[in-house]
Amino acid sequence: MTDSTKLQLRPVGEISCEGDLLSIVRDSSTGNLFVGGARGQIATLDLATEPKFLSTWAAHVSHVSSLVLAGEYLISAGSDHRVLWWDRESHRPIRINEEHPQWVRCLAISPQQNVLATVCDDMLCRTWDIDSGKLIHELRGHELLTPKFHRSKLYTCAFSSDGSRLATADQIGRICVWDHETGKLLSQIEAPHFFTHDTNGHGYGGIRGLAFSPNGQQIAACGNQAGDTSTISSSKSLIRIFDWASGRQTHECTTGGNFFYERVLFHPNGNALFSAGGAGSDQKVVLYDLLSNSVTHQQPTPMLVFDMQLSENAETLFSVGRKDQKGHFTKWVIEPTSEKPSDS
Repeated sequence: MTDSTKLQLRPVGEISCEGDLLSIVRDSSTGNLFVGGARGQIATLDLATEPKFLSTWAAHVSHVSSLVLAGEYLISAGSDHRVLWWDRESHRPIRINEEHPQWVRCLAISPQQNVLATVCDDMLCRTWDIDSGKLIHELRGHELLTPKFHRSKLYTCAFSSDGSRLATADQIGRICVWDHETGKLLSQIEAPHFFTHDTNGHGYGGIRGLAFSPNGQQIAACGNQAGDTSTISSSKSLIRIFDWASGRQTHECTTGGNFFYERVLFHPNGNALFSAGGAGSDQKVVLYDLLSNSVTHQQPTPMLVFDMQLSENAETLFSVGRKDQKGHFTKWVIEPTSEKPSDS
């Protein structure tokens, strides 16, 4: 499928469990999924079996905020400041990295699967050799404090599809693009509409997810359009796409609702984006078309989506989050539709 304006999403399977589900990664060799939760556990999910959850084990003290796969390793990050390498079969820790002083929010793995990137609330991005676990670079490009002098947060990171570039983004709306081999800062994009503060000066908003386009020339950022507001009830979802080399904004999507877009994923054709709403209200999974600059499909969902994974053939989307105060997983089929695009 190459025409992004003729795609829609349809839920085909749902599973609930105790505790919010925060992170997900898919093993392409087996089709199994690993999911991480707010209670510090990681579970293996096999959609072809009953019960669906094959195994569950204690991994972190609380939030399992990110999961990636690299060769034989499953790697997890948590709010307990730790990053762990797991044997994906035995679920035993192979390596425990305790070199982060604060919450590790996100992990990214290079396409070559030899470099791991971590972002931490000390506002540093670190890169690590996968096999040895040794530190390669500490990347410094984000401010420690917000404009009102409160601690900021470094939410997300992503590699380009060729592995030559690494992007990071923070709470105040700054995106940094790096040459990860040299550690050189290549571009810095300011997107302040992703950030605001309340009457006490506490920061609110931020860029929650990043994705490079398949050709590596654009970068999509998602979160919410806080503007001059200070409450979540009046904030609006926001996606912006930039030509990262020039810093020029090329697209904007404010269609959605009063929620944060937590994740954004490019379709392999480069002409469409998948994104979904987390905290807030009126949640949807949204398909946005870059060619028409419009939302071509909105699928309401009763769950708050905190993470998503796209299958390699872009025919299936997997999402995790919360529904009715429980952790929730949904499988979506991506299929053709004859519907006309809606206005963005």
